[in-house]
Amino acid sequence: MTKKECRQKYLKLRNDIPASQKAEFDKILTDKILSLPEFESAECILLFASVGSEVDTWDLFSECIRQNKKVYFPKCIDGERMEFLRAASKNDFTVGKYGIPEPISDEKYISNSKNDLSLIPALAVGRDFSRLGYGKGYYDRFLKTFKGISVCPVYSGLLCESVPTDEFDIQPKIIITPTESIRR
Repeated sequence: MTKKECRQKYLKLRNDIPASQKAEFDKILTDKILSLPEFESAECILLFASVGSEVDTWDLFSECIRQNKKVYFPKCIDGERMEFLRAASKNDFTVGKYGIPEPISDEKYISNSKNDLSLIPALAVGRDFSRLGYGKGYYDRFLKTFKGISVCPVYSGLLCESVPTDEFDIQPKIIITPTESIRR
């Protein structure tokens, strides 16, 4: 199966999760992320701004703010790269490229400490730590130089043995589903 076919398959599976079940899964995933020792020790948390059927990151964002974590979200700069900008409330966003909320702040993420934690979006992940993203390569380019811990939260039905990858695809360090946590 090609990457394009896999993206279509897993997007449909994700979109077909009933709203009540998705809300339950999101709560479990948020609680599991909050209980990670890496989360507790992180000063900077990099989140993706979830939209549609993606794993919800907004409750996690609220909890990060409550715990006085510095929280950053991506902003697409051009067709090749993104940078992370700080957000302190849900009012700190505007609709950006691809219809995804982007922070309006000027405060760029520059820490890049091994203790920083970044959540990485995915359509599906493999138990071999292969990750199927959306095909633009933004996160792969970012992860190439990111020194912290990358965590990929996905719903259980989107965890498989392996997904197609290319040589430039970067693997997450931790995969979290509602029923499993897998580390490499």
